[in-house]
Amino acid sequence: MTTAIAVTGQILIHDALDLSNPALAPLVKFLRADVTFANLEATITTSGSWPTKTKTLHLAEAGALASIKALGFNALAHANNHAFDLGPPGIEATHAAASMHGIGVTGSGKNIEEALTPAIIDASERQVALFSVDLGPQPDIVYASADRAGLAGLRMHRTVGVPRSEFETLRHIITQLGDERRESARAAVGYRPRRDDGVEVFGTHVVMADTISSNWQPDEGDLKALRTAMQHQKSQGRLIGIALHNHHWDANWTTTPDWMINLGRQLIDAGACFILGTGAPVMQPVVMHHGFPIVAGLGNFVFHTRRPQTYNEQAVDVWRSAALRLTFDGHGACSNIEVMPIAVSRRSDTGALHPAPLPLLQQASDIINRLALP
Repeated sequence: MTTAIAVTGQILIHDALDLSNPALAPLVKFLRADVTFANLEATITTSGSWPTKTKTLHLAEAGALASIKALGFNALAHANNHAFDLGPPGIEATHAAASMHGIGVTGSGKNIEEALTPAIIDASERQVALFSVDLGPQPDIVYASADRAGLAGLRMHRTVGVPRSEFETLRHIITQLGDERRESARAAVGYRPRRDDGVEVFGTHVVMADTISSNWQPDEGDLKALRTAMQHQKSQGRLIGIALHNHHWDANWTTTPDWMINLGRQLIDAGACFILGTGAPVMQPVVMHHGFPIVAGLGNFVFHTRRPQTYNEQAVDVWRSAALRLTFDGHGACSNIEVMPIAVSRRSDTGALHPAPLPLLQQASDIINRLALP
């Protein structure tokens, strides 16, 4: 009695894919699992909406989800930095289009209850509950609340430690600028929480420490809400997977920050059977924790960026990826990991359908080395 879960890199898609290439067949077969899961890095277009930001928008036509379904996907993570590109109407349109194609969506919703509701997939032997949360950084307005549509967040907060001499210098600077008095006045009327363990320096919490250091921790309220939702799913006997969308990248995008791996370990200890990291458009190594995989990053699966030349000029490896097939035994342990190297789907500039992602078998050894698979 086993459960097969296929995961891929993120799907940044605008329109339908050309699925007519015979070379696609091995990939479709590989993705034919009990659960096929990825991050949808887009929102479905709809009337009555408008852009919520001035930066890049990734808007998809509803027909794009037909291509995703045809490739075998039955669940999509949607807590990311493009899910709110059209605000609440875009989230509603994305859920409606996915439902029409029989695809579960998790991580966004009309309120925090819906955003934190996992996609439940009926596998051959047991059900699988899939969560999606965004680690930031994003404006607070994108995160769902009891009465506001948005994303499920697991917002990360950084505290910087500095030796006493540097700490006193920073305190002197913000005192001279009046920042400390302004923050105290805001805290006094409840506009922001009062903290007595350090100072706020240009938006960063700073405390005294022996050496210069950085400590990342998840928001306590967000973590409590996620763990509560996980415990409910665990009590139902379901396998649990969590997609973590992160834009707090290392300077070297192929390196996973230590705090990200530690967060993955923490969530596995809380009951998750696998973690799927998304956000960085490049592959990162897979890390095992007590036999469960932390798939830190698979890069892209579909990447319809409008600035491919920038990535090419900077030699960022955004066009190679991998799909993984995770097999879990009847006890919920990960018993096997298979890999299929992928040539990422690129945007077509000719007006034709965008080419589908394809197997990249001749580079298997290099990609397996990149993923550091056990």
